[in-house]
Amino acid sequence: MNWAHPSYLFLLIIPSLLTWFYIWVNRRLERDLELFASKDLIPKVIDLSGRKAQKHRLILRLAGLVFLILALSGPRWGYRWQDVKHQGLEIIFAIDTSKSMLATDVKPNRLEKAKLAVKDLLQVMQNDKVGLVAFSGTSFLQCPLTMDFNAFSSTLDVLNTDIIPRGGTAIGEAILTAQKAFKSGSAGEKVLIIITDGENHEGDPVSQAKMAVKDGISLYTIGIGSPEGELIILRDEYGNGSYLKDNAGNVVKTYLNEGVLKEIARVGEGTYVRAGGFSLGLEELYRTRLAGLKKSELNSEWRRTIWKDFKSHCC
Repeated sequence: MNWAHPSYLFLLIIPSLLTWFYIWVNRRLERDLELFASKDLIPKVIDLSGRKAQKHRLILRLAGLVFLILALSGPRWGYRWQDVKHQGLEIIFAIDTSKSMLATDVKPNRLEKAKLAVKDLLQVMQNDKVGLVAFSGTSFLQCPLTMDFNAFSSTLDVLNTDIIPRGGTAIGEAILTAQKAFKSGSAGEKVLIIITDGENHEGDPVSQAKMAVKDGISLYTIGIGSPEGELIILRDEYGNGSYLKDNAGNVVKTYLNEGVLKEIARVGEGTYVRAGGFSLGLEELYRTRLAGLKKSELNSEWRRTIWKDFKSHCC
C-alpha cells in the first residue's frame, strides 16, 4: 500500500491529542469525585449514564475524524499495466550552415545562437518528435525524426559551417529534404521551422513551400541577423580572424532578407518571426502557435498504474 497524499497523515496527531485530553480530564474528574464519596458509592449517588453516552459519541467522532484523515491521505493498493499513448507534433528544424551564419550581429554568432535557441526549446517541448536538416548550397538530414532529445542534441552540437562543403544557400533544397523526412500518413500536424538569414542563392523556395503544404506541412521561418548587414569573420585553428571575401577580392557583407522568409511563411501557412538580440522567439512561437496544433499518436508504452484507491473502493 502507498499513499497519494502522505503529508495528510500528520493530521492523525489531532485525534491522538484529543484522546489524550479526554482521558486526562476523565481521570481528574474521577479523583475529584472520590474526595466526596467512595468509589463504590459514586454510581449510587450520581447518574453516570450521561457520561457513558458522551464517551460513546466521542469515540464515534474520533473514529470518523481518523477515517476522514485517512481518506484525504489517499490510500492506494494494487496496480495494473496500462498502455499509455503519447501524442505530439512532428517538428523538423532546418538550420542554415552557410558562411553567412558566422556573422556576429547576433551573439556569439548566428549559427551558435540558433543552436542554443533550439536547445532551449527542447526544455519546453513534451512528447514531440524532432528532426534536423542542415543546409547551405545543398542539404541533408542530420537527424531523423526522434523522441530522443539527447540524440538530437548531439547531432545539433556538431553543426558548423564546414559540415557541407558546397557553399551558398538553397532554402528550397532544405524544404525538399524535410518533406522526404516526415512520416507519411501522419494524422497530426507536421511542422518545419527554418532558421536562416534568408539569403537564398539557388532554386525557388517559395514554390517548394507550396509543394510542402500539399504534403500537410506547415512552414515557420525564423529570420536571424540584421537588415543593415554584417561582415563575416573567418577564424583559423589558432583563432586568428580574417574577413570573408568573394572571388573578386571584395569583403562580403551579409544581410537579413526578410522578404523571402515572410513569403515562405505566408504560402506555408505558418508564421515569420524575426529573431531578437536575446531570443529567437522559438519558445513563444511554440506556446502560442504550435502547442495547440493537432497532434498525432507518436508511440505508446506500458506503464504500471494504481488501480484501487480508497475513494473508488468506497464507491
